[in-house]
Amino acid sequence: MSKQPISAMSSKLGISSQRTIQKAKELQQLMEIRVGSGSLDALGITGSCPLIMCLDLAASATGQPLTKTEAIRLSGVNKKVYANGLRALESMLEIEVKQTIKDLAIQFGCSGAVTLAEQALQRYEESHNSKSCTEMDFSVPMFQASALYAACRKLKTKVDRKKIVEVCGIKRTTFDRLVADLEKLAETIIDEQSKVKSTNKKRPKSLMDDVERFMQEGENKREKTDDAEENGGNVDYNDWKRKILEKALKAKEAAKDKNNICDS
Repeated sequence: MSKQPISAMSSKLGISSQRTIQKAKELQQLMEIRVGSGSLDALGITGSCPLIMCLDLAASATGQPLTKTEAIRLSGVNKKVYANGLRALESMLEIEVKQTIKDLAIQFGCSGAVTLAEQALQRYEESHNSKSCTEMDFSVPMFQASALYAACRKLKTKVDRKKIVEVCGIKRTTFDRLVADLEKLAETIIDEQSKVKSTNKKRPKSLMDDVERFMQEGENKREKTDDAEENGGNVDYNDWKRKILEKALKAKEAAKDKNNICDS
């Protein structure tokens, strides 16, 4: 096992978070106690690879961005050995690294897509559960990251597809099929929200709307009232205002009665 300290390796991966570095150190100590060099050698995890994997797992646990391709390069092993070794190490250390859509959105700088992604994934889960008796864990990275990417595409938010696929840990063809299904759901949600907004804009007329209309219609009458007062008439403005309000109320009640008749 490499004697190079975690802090030195973390700087090469661009990790500056002390929380992440501390978590990696804890995983390294746990690895030395539970796993041992013999088991690591059998998995092909040698040299600096174990430390890199500890940093990788720590970054996932703390939501710290990490470039997978650079981690693999520094590990000294190929992509397949790294992926298999990482899963094995995760299992041997008995740790479960799960990232939510919010965690991933912070990591990839697309927080604006969180709500749509969560809604699309929820509908996908409901659809699957209604068609299948098999229970699936929709909290795994495969679904969380795919939903986020689908939402970003519909919202035209730029995100690194390659890195999203790496987080998913699935084949690109599988990823593309899953994203396509989630995109359809996201599009449906956007359409529904647009219709709701359009409906809300068509605000029903209130009593005050009717009052304003009647008062506008009665503007000429007010002018005549002013002329009458100047000529010594006995027209009271408050009385005129009361009549306008009464007229508006009657019109409102008549419209309400008409709607009730139509509904019945």
